[in-house]
Order: sequence, then C-alpha cells, then structure tokens
Amino acid sequence: MLVDNLAGAKRAFTTRNVDLTQASRIGEASLAPGDVVVARVERVRQHTRLEDQYGRRVWLYPGDRLILVAAPRYSTAQYHADMPSDTGECHLVASGGIAAWVRDRSLQVKPATELTLEGVLLDKDGVALNLKRFQTLPAYEGVSNGRLSTVLVLGSDMDSGKTTTACATIKGLTNAGFRVQGAKLTGTGAGPDYWRMLDAGATHVSDFVDAGFASTSGATTDQILEVLARIHRQALERGNDLLVVEVADGVLQPETSALLASPVFTSFFDGVLVAGDNASAAAFVSERVAMAGMPILAISGALTRSPLAGREVTAATGLPVFTPDQLQSADVVQSVLAPLLRGGDVALGAVE
Repeated sequence: MLVDNLAGAKRAFTTRNVDLTQASRIGEASLAPGDVVVARVERVRQHTRLEDQYGRRVWLYPGDRLILVAAPRYSTAQYHADMPSDTGECHLVASGGIAAWVRDRSLQVKPATELTLEGVLLDKDGVALNLKRFQTLPAYEGVSNGRLSTVLVLGSDMDSGKTTTACATIKGLTNAGFRVQGAKLTGTGAGPDYWRMLDAGATHVSDFVDAGFASTSGATTDQILEVLARIHRQALERGNDLLVVEVADGVLQPETSALLASPVFTSFFDGVLVAGDNASAAAFVSERVAMAGMPILAISGALTRSPLAGREVTAATGLPVFTPDQLQSADVVQSVLAPLLRGGDVALGAVE
C-alpha cells in the first residue's frame, strides 16, 4: 500500500483530517487549492520545523519527505505566496504545512525553506486527495446565528494580539462557568492558535481546515460565511453557551475587508473585541468596525503592554481598554462580556 511507502514521511498539521489509506499513488495533476501533496526538502531556511498532525514541531532535514497541502498564503509578516503551478520547485511557506511559490516576503523572515514537489496523492480512480473530501464540520444549512451568543475578535494586523485576546476571553467565560467553543475563521492552517484555545478552556476548537481549506487566501465572502455558519451549527450541537471567533490578519487584508462590507457577516455577531498592536492601529480598526455597524465591546491586544497607549486609545475612541489578564477576571466578564449574552438566554454567574 502507498500509505506504507509514506510511513517515514513527515505529515503536516493541515492534513490532520485526511485519511491517507485512500491514497493509491503519487501522480501528476493540475493542482487545486487543498490538494494533498508529497514534497522533498532541498534546503532548510526560514522554517526549520514542521507542525505534524498531532501538533508536535518536528525538525526538518534535507532529504526529508513531507506530506503537505498546496495552497496560497497571504501574510504581511511572512510570505505572500501563490499556488504552485506544477511539480518541481516550490517552498514551505507555513509551519502548519503549506506548499506554495513565494511571490514576495517580509524582511522580518529569511527566504523560505526550499522544496521539490514530487506529486499529488491520488486515489484508485486517479482523483487527487483534497481537503474538501475530509471535512469534519456539519453540513451547511444557511447563515443564521440563532440563539448562540457570538463574539468576534478582530485585529489591526498580524501579531496584534488577536489570539491572546480570544484566549483570554475564552478563559474568562470558562472561569464564569460557561461552555465556550473557539474558532479560527480565516488565515493559514496552523496548530498554535488551535491548541492555545483548547488550553484556555474551549470545549472544542474548529477552523477553516475542518471545512476543507488549508488557507482562506483567495476565498470568497460566501465561502467564508458558509464556514462560519457551519462552525456555529457545530457549537450549538455541542451544547455550548458562547462562540468566540477570531479572524486572521488585519482589517485591510482583502478577505477581512470584504467580510466587513457584508451585512450578513456584520449582523452575525453580538459584539467585537478589537486587538491592536498600538494605539493608532486600534483606533483605526475601531473606526472601521463602527462604520460597519458592529458593536465594540472593548479594546485589547499588544498595545496593552503600555498603559499610556491604552489611555491614548481610550481618549481617542471612548472605548474601554483591558489587558488579557483583566479579560480573564469575573468583573470584566460581567461588565464587558455581558452584552454578548443575547436576551438573557445565558445568565452570568459568580465565579467561585
């Protein structure tokens, strides 16, 4: 069996839902986003390790065979990368396991680890294995928020503190006795945010990979809304009280900007937590969110490392600023996150 021949290959986190026993051979095919591919490491550069399907970061060496997913990437802090056009030379553009061709990069990172794409995993009928075949979210039944209170965490850019804010919110609500599901709606498939939400107390974490996307770069608004609706349905079916949804990158990222222009998206959420890496950025994001008609609950993020920056943004926006530690407290849960609770369906309880 082919799966036996791949036993020594290092398998990426983005392939965690894939049943490799369906692979019959490695072949050439016109690549589509989400195709599962086999690549060989030629030169280790920026990414020296790969997140495997269990979340462990395994070291890479020249000659290693990797099981990855072909997909584009949009990252202002790392790589802007396109789908690989064919077998042959390509790059590892994310530690979660994305094979792509680098268009340009931030000077904050080294050139990408170099790969040779050997081919695509094909089933017995010669059809490429694609993440779309291995989706784990419930079926799509239309976009309707229903009765589950849902909060959006939106940031100014990469590394603005979005995941820290989302996890602090999950922890605070969990401390107050709520069942909370975490979700990463957009971005590039990776393990750290997924595991961090679970460690914060989320009953379950879902992301776009569970809907068949290794990356949401280039995804349409309708596609992302479908992912959101399916995650929401799952959170309801699992008996959660609240859903905390993080959107990757910043408000100027094309997919995020398009979402903010969608009335369906903006009406879905009960409130927004803004994460900013500095006061000016947080004020800008808050303005964009307000223009979209979404209620802002508070501001947090990397800027809270400076009390002065917090005072600046409060003076500019009139919005409260909370550190991640404060977002975990019972007082903040009751005073700030209470607006998330729709019509008293979920009653806030005291933290023991």
